[in-house]
Amino acid sequence: MIKLTPNQAHYVLNSLVAQGRVRDSQVRKTLSSREKEIRSLRERLASLEALSAERATGAKRGRPARGGRRAARKARRRSKMSPRVLALRRQQGRYMGYVRRLKATDKARVRSVREKQGIGAAIKLAASLGSRA
Repeated sequence: MIKLTPNQAHYVLNSLVAQGRVRDSQVRKTLSSREKEIRSLRERLASLEALSAERATGAKRGRPARGGRRAARKARRRSKMSPRVLALRRQQGRYMGYVRRLKATDKARVRSVREKQGIGAAIKLAASLGSRA
């Protein structure tokens, strides 16, 4: 790779454009990609600075350090859940929703069914017990 001074690079670029070897659209595209790269680097740097500020202030896990809502929103990015985990969480939510309304004796009964037969059977039992009440 040739190392050029800024003045040499300017001269070469002007000469190539004048000779028609480099199109204006190529120059614009290169400049716009440069702007995008600068923007992404600034965003990355800002997130790293927020992270170091969090450690410096001794912020507790889950709570953003000073920086306002925007920094808090960026810090709370969730990772994607697999479909299996999502289904299990939904099932757990349904189970808890039904069991919450039951009496202590019915809860114990549903809990034992869950241990022996699984969460699906426990949800069916809890739904039937809840509809009776």
